[in-house]
Amino acid sequence: MVKSAERTLTPDGVVLLCVERNAAKLLPSFLSHYRALGIARFGFVDDGSDDGSLEFLKAQDDVDVFLSSADFRRSAGGLIWRDMLLRHYGRGRWYVSVDSDEYLIYPGFENRSLINFIADLEARNLKRCHAPMIDIYPDGPIGSVSSDVTQMPYDTSPLFDGAGYEIAEEHLGTAVRGGPRRRLFGTDMRLSKFPLLYGDRWTRFSGGTHHGPLPLWRNHAPVTALLLHHKYPAGAVEDFKSVIDRGMHAGGAKFYKAIVGSEDFGPETDFRHAGSIRFEGSMDLVQRGFMQDIRSV
Repeated sequence: MVKSAERTLTPDGVVLLCVERNAAKLLPSFLSHYRALGIARFGFVDDGSDDGSLEFLKAQDDVDVFLSSADFRRSAGGLIWRDMLLRHYGRGRWYVSVDSDEYLIYPGFENRSLINFIADLEARNLKRCHAPMIDIYPDGPIGSVSSDVTQMPYDTSPLFDGAGYEIAEEHLGTAVRGGPRRRLFGTDMRLSKFPLLYGDRWTRFSGGTHHGPLPLWRNHAPVTALLLHHKYPAGAVEDFKSVIDRGMHAGGAKFYKAIVGSEDFGPETDFRHAGSIRFEGSMDLVQRGFMQDIRSV
């Protein structure tokens, strides 16, 4: 650890785990979003940032910052780091484990704390939350996105695909596939993640995947939340190329290569189509069938 948070962490405090590199343009809105949900402590592993991210994180009083001599690939894509963080903060508590471009939302998140949502999960004997990534995009070309880092991504990129998703049971758990990347570029990556989970003695990230932590049997679950995926912030084209250069994604960044290799990808790429809909809040997504409100089940 290179910097320790100033605030005391209570036994019931929810800890957020994140591995980041050069996420300076995301971190202000990311921290603001999760602080509003009630995150008690942030545990970041910085993977060699050179854009000011490390300095920014060190200045936050609720953030612990860790560095590693191993690189991203040698840490199993950061999964080993997440296991180390889980051991550091201790088992027997709830964690949010996300990437810096993922914004967790659940029914009523606008005025309902994460602790209350967790209580609903516990009342139904659920140890984790199934929350697929929903790619959001701007109302225009991706090169037109505002560079104001204080704005929430669902304000600058308020659109998403309203249909074209599939759900099925797979080895790693319940899987949702689809979205604009498949529609435009044919990439059929798994969108499902389990970002909110109870860390007990069976919980492990390494040995599983970013989309399916162990034990796998807990990953067969209905969709009870979503991750608004801010994949196209300002400078997204350069970001995609950087991921490829460093091999910072599953399968040697094959999904990124498929997109960057397409002649249709660039600052003028426009994801809008007849099936695009605008983000209007969590309960609109419940009504549209994107996620289940377990309070009414």
